Amino acid sequence: MNEELFSPAASQASTCPHLGLREDPNAVALIPTAIHRCYARNRPFAPDLEHQETFCLRAGHGACPHFRPVTPESALKAEPSRPRWMKRVGRLLSPTRLAAAVVSVLLVVLAVQAYHLMALTGATFTTPLVEEVPTSVPTVSLLPTPTPTPPRASPTAAPAQANTAVSFDRFVTPTPVPGGEIFAISPQPGDAGWWSTQGERPNHLGDSFLYVGQYGGQSYIAGVRFDLSRVPRGAAIVDAQLRLTGLRADRFSPDVPGTWLVQLIAEADVPELTTSTFLQFYAAPASITLFPQLTQADLAEGRSNVWNLDGNIRAWLTQQLLDGATTLTLRIISSIPAGESLFAWDSGLGPESGREAPLLLLNVGPPPTATPPLPTRPVVVATLTPAPGNALTAVAAAQTATAEASLFGTPTPIPYQIVTPTPTPANLATVQAIAYQLNLPPVLVDTPQPANAATATEIAAYATAVALTTGTFTPVPTNYVTPFIYYPSPPAENVATAAARVIMATAAAQRGDPTATPLPYNAVPAIYIYATETPANQETAVAQIQQRNADAITTGTPTPTPFNLVVITRVPPPTPTPIPLTVGLDALTPTPTATPTRVVTAADLAQFSGKILFLSDRAGGGEPTTWVMDPATGSVLAMVTDRQLHRLAQELILPYSPDGRQKAIVEADNRGELQIKVLSLEYGTKQQLTNYQSVYFDVLTYDPAWSPRGDLIAFVSNNSGGDEIYTVDPQGQNIVRLTFNDWEWDKHPTWSPDGSQIAFYSNRETQRKQIWIMDADGSNVRNLSNSPYNDWDPVWVR
Repeated sequence: MNEELFSPAASQASTCPHLGLREDPNAVALIPTAIHRCYARNRPFAPDLEHQETFCLRAGHGACPHFRPVTPESALKAEPSRPRWMKRVGRLLSPTRLAAAVVSVLLVVLAVQAYHLMALTGATFTTPLVEEVPTSVPTVSLLPTPTPTPPRASPTAAPAQANTAVSFDRFVTPTPVPGGEIFAISPQPGDAGWWSTQGERPNHLGDSFLYVGQYGGQSYIAGVRFDLSRVPRGAAIVDAQLRLTGLRADRFSPDVPGTWLVQLIAEADVPELTTSTFLQFYAAPASITLFPQLTQADLAEGRSNVWNLDGNIRAWLTQQLLDGATTLTLRIISSIPAGESLFAWDSGLGPESGREAPLLLLNVGPPPTATPPLPTRPVVVATLTPAPGNALTAVAAAQTATAEASLFGTPTPIPYQIVTPTPTPANLATVQAIAYQLNLPPVLVDTPQPANAATATEIAAYATAVALTTGTFTPVPTNYVTPFIYYPSPPAENVATAAARVIMATAAAQRGDPTATPLPYNAVPAIYIYATETPANQETAVAQIQQRNADAITTGTPTPTPFNLVVITRVPPPTPTPIPLTVGLDALTPTPTATPTRVVTAADLAQFSGKILFLSDRAGGGEPTTWVMDPATGSVLAMVTDRQLHRLAQELILPYSPDGRQKAIVEADNRGELQIKVLSLEYGTKQQLTNYQSVYFDVLTYDPAWSPRGDLIAFVSNNSGGDEIYTVDPQGQNIVRLTFNDWEWDKHPTWSPDGSQIAFYSNRETQRKQIWIMDADGSNVRNLSNSPYNDWDPVWVR
C-alpha cells in the first residue's frame, strides 16, 4: 500500500486535467473534497462538492463552463505567485472565519457566566442533543459487559495490521492490480444516520452525525449503507479498507469505560434501511464484527478509525456479491456498563458534516470474462387446493381448519417460493401414463386409412418386413380410446398480451365466474405452429424447395407431423404510436424506457406557456426527469417524456432580451473572475455588467435570466460568501441583492411572463432542492414545490 487516496491527476482517465489539490496541483482525490482546486483560470479557485461530482470527477468534464483545452503551458497547473504567508493570512481573515471566531468568543463568555451562575445557585443543566425532549427511562444495555482487557498501546503507535483499527491523518489505498479498479464508496443521501430508543421518528437517516452510546436515559446506534452495484460480480477483492471519522464529542466522556462495536450486516438481513425502527435495526443479525473493538481511547473529533479487512471478510463480501447483493450495511453499537457517554462519527451528509464521510475502499481485481449466474432459489412444490364447490363445503373447510388449529396449532405459512404442478397433462405420453396408472382404457391415436391402393400395398409390405425381422406389432387393445384434442389460448404475441390474460383470469376468479367444464382424462393440448409465409416470388419458392431437398439428403427425412399440430397465422405487429410529449399524473407508470420518436422544437414550448418546467428525481431510476408545474398553486401537472424540451427552454428563454437582439452571457474578465456580460447579436460587441472580486475567495457569477420587460437581468453570485440572487439593469447600473441567507444557497432564477415574480431553487429549510418563488423585489418568498423530492432548475415558459 504505497499510494495514498490522493493520486496523480494524470492517472485519472475520467478526471478533469485542470483539477488538483490545494498543496499539490498534480494530484487529485478520488472523491469530492474541499481541498480540491480548479487550475483552469489564472487564479485557482475551489469548486463546490456538487460541481466536482457533476463535472470535475467525471468523463464529461469538457461540459464545465470553466474548461479549456490543455496546453503545454496550462498543464503545469502552478499556484499563483502570491507568498504562502499571504494565502494563510487571507484564509484566516476570511469573512466566514472571522464570523466563526466572534461566535466562539461569545460562546466562551456565555459559558463562563453560566458557570458562575451555577456555582452561586447550585443549579445544573445539560444541552439537548436533538429537537426531541428526552424522557427519563431506564438505560438500555445494548451489549453484555465485556471482560476487562489489559491496557493497550495508542492506535496511532501500532503498525497497521489486518482488521486493526488505527488512526491516520490520510487514508491509504493500495495500487490497483492490472486490469482491476479501485472503488471508493461513501453513503448516498438517506443511507446513513442514527436511531434512539425513545425517538418520535423511526430513524434519523440523512443527519450529519452518527450518534452511538448512552445519553439522557436513551441508547443510540448508527448505521451506514454502501452501494456495491458498480463492483463487478465474480471479481476478486484483493484489498479492502473501512474508515470512520469522528465529528462530535461534546457529550463524550473519555473517563467513562465503554466499548464500541462496528458490525457488517448482509443485505438479506436488512432489506430496507429507510423504514427500519430502532428495534428492527438492532435485532438484525450481524454477519461479521470487526476487531479489535473501539474503546474510549480510540475516539476523538477529527480522528479517523481505519480497519484493513482481512481475507475472511473479503471472501464473505465476494460471496455476498455472487449471491446477488448490491449493498452492504454497517452498524455501530456500544456497551457502556455505567455512566453516560455519546460519540458521533461524520455521516458525510447534512449541513453540519465535515465532509469526511464513511468510506469503504475496495481494491478489486479484473472482472471475470463471463458474469457468474445468480444462484437459483429453491422452491417448494405443493398441490393446488381446489376451490370449494359450494357454500356448505367452504363452511366445513373453515370449521375443520379451526379444529385443527385448536388441537395442533396453526399451520406453517406457505413459503413464497412455491410452485404448483401442471393441472392438466402437457402431452400424449403423460396422458397414456396416467390412464395406465388409473386402470382406464388406453389412449391411442387412430391409424389413418390409406388414401389409395398403392399406399395400402406399401403399408402391408412394411408390416410384413417388420414381422419377419423384429416380430409382429403389439396388437391394438380392443377397448382403447382416441385422444381428445383441446385448444388452449394461442401463444401470446408479446408480454403485454400475456399480462392482459393474467389480469383477465384473475378478475374472473375474483368475480366468482363459473369455471370451464372439466376436461376428460384423454384430453391432449394442441401444439401451435405458425404458418409458413408465402414466398414473395418464384425464386424464393425454388430456393426453399432446394433447401428442403438438401436437408433430406444430408440429415434424413423430417419427423412426421404430430397428430395434434395446429397451424396458426402470426398476428402482424401493431404500428408503433409516437410517445406523447407529456404524461398525465393519473396515467404515470414507472419511468418510461422507450426511445422518443419525435424531435422537440421551439413550437412545442407554446403549449407550456405560463407554466414552469423543472427537473426532479421524483420518478426514480437514477436519471432526472422533466415535469410541469402550475405556478399559481405549485401543483405538478404532468411529466415531460423528452428532456430536450427543458434544455431548449433554458436556451431560448432565459438569456435573451425581449427583442432578441442581445444575450446575457457568463464570461471571465481579465482577472479570470466569472462575470455577467451582455452580447450584442447584431454587432458582436460585449459589455460587462458585474465587476465582483475578492482577495479571500474566488467569486463566481452565473445563471443570468433576462426579464420579459427588458429592464432587469437576474443572476446568481457568491460575492457575499454564499450563492444569492441579484438583479442589474442592462447598462450595468443599480445592482440589487434580493436574497439573504446564512449558509443556504439560491440558484437558477427565472422570470414570470409579466415580470412581476421570480422562481428559483434553493436548499432552504428542508436541505433539499426545492422550487421557491418571490416577488421581483425579493419580498413574499415561499416554497412553491414543497415536495419530499429534489426539484431544481425551473424555467418559467413565456
